[in-house]
Amino acid sequence: MGAVLSLSATTVILTLVFQLLLHRVRSLDSADPAVAARLAVDALFARQSASLTQARARYSLHNQRAPPPGYDGWYEYVQEHKCLVDEYDQIQRDFKPFYQLAEADPEYFRRMIKRGDRVLGESPAEITFLEIRNGEPFLRGDTAYGGYWPVTLNKFSAHLPNMTFFMNGRDEPRVAFNYRAPGALQHALSLPKDSTPFQISPHPTSDFFGTQSGCNAIPMEATGFVSSINEETGFLLASAKPGFTTDLYPMLSMSRISPCFSDILVPSEYFYDRSWWSGKFGHPDDIPWDDKEAKAYWRGMSNGGMIIGDNYRHFARFKLADLGRAHPDLIDAAITRFAETLCDESCNRTAVMAEYNITGNSEAREELYRFKYAIDVDGTTFSGRYLGLLRSGSLVFKATVFEEYFNDWLRPFEHYIPVNADLSNLPQRIRWANANPEEARRIQQRGLEVARRVLTDEQNDCYFLLVLLEWARLQESAHGLSA
Repeated sequence: MGAVLSLSATTVILTLVFQLLLHRVRSLDSADPAVAARLAVDALFARQSASLTQARARYSLHNQRAPPPGYDGWYEYVQEHKCLVDEYDQIQRDFKPFYQLAEADPEYFRRMIKRGDRVLGESPAEITFLEIRNGEPFLRGDTAYGGYWPVTLNKFSAHLPNMTFFMNGRDEPRVAFNYRAPGALQHALSLPKDSTPFQISPHPTSDFFGTQSGCNAIPMEATGFVSSINEETGFLLASAKPGFTTDLYPMLSMSRISPCFSDILVPSEYFYDRSWWSGKFGHPDDIPWDDKEAKAYWRGMSNGGMIIGDNYRHFARFKLADLGRAHPDLIDAAITRFAETLCDESCNRTAVMAEYNITGNSEAREELYRFKYAIDVDGTTFSGRYLGLLRSGSLVFKATVFEEYFNDWLRPFEHYIPVNADLSNLPQRIRWANANPEEARRIQQRGLEVARRVLTDEQNDCYFLLVLLEWARLQESAHGLSA
């Protein structure tokens, strides 16, 4: 009884603390954006579970099952590294189809891992097969990230059981299976049907996506009548490095488009400060907000998809450069380098470079500090510079068709300003920021605070570790899912 009263009292105290923080956030929000942003993150941490018992209870309430084996050790790891405890609904959404399949066929997950190991042994397809043995990671397969994944995995692999898993070695999502389609569960149980998994490489990819369930009309916006983004994004028109499967394999990837793909999301090396791939700046922002120019800034490479004829005019980065020329009072944007590997035999390299004045001369990343607004657009897939831009001190305008692991933590209109993937409303959104400077500043400060204090390397590790604990349980699902 004493333990129950103690837990109840703790819950009451934490609730009062959270309500006090929320009241302070609301009262200060109009007066001091920086203080309000800091208090909002304080409130986020204050509402996390205060004990292992509470964390396990919240997990089971959200997911209708007990936490996976190793969860208690994960909780200790989270406490040690000051991570969030309860904010992992994205992981549960990603794994739910596999848990549903496990109820019908407990061997499904393990069988697909074994089949994947066999077919990838015959043709690696830039997919890395990883094993954890006695707390140490071992990698097989070709990927540009092979020098960094062991560093990441070694941070927490001691907390993992012996297991095997797949990591997608490309930036592009790979599992083109729509589990939201009618009959998809039965379809998955009847698999495999793809005789060459991760080898589907149409050129261009537009016809493939145009006939694939969940991919044929990716909506431009989440509300209203559907206008498709398929003809306005380089990835769907002409993916730079296609290599898909239409069977439902478990696969850890850095991004995906829903409901077209079913890859399981994990943090990208682009979002680790300790990684070479990080979009960090050379020195902190040294220009006061009021001294910054009220324009949106972007520089980058001509990534976006494989250039076939003049299809590049539909790619986000080329559209952004066009908007910069059409609205020089609002947008300072330029393509500085040409992606040579994304120009096929029908691509007129010289003409494209001349049209967009692509000289190969880059600017220092810190040039952004002169501007109040930063623009983030997709490249060949997701934008690896996003967290760096949020931490830069500029307000971020983001256009993307991709989901990433942090989507629940970085919310549109609260931490950044969303823009249609075709950039059609970018000028209007920038004009709004100029007409509403106080609210724009609040959004910028909230994004900055979350990027700095929540999306740390340690938080990425906590997320990654929980993903792998869920994977390990499913891999052993023949022994039951109740543990």
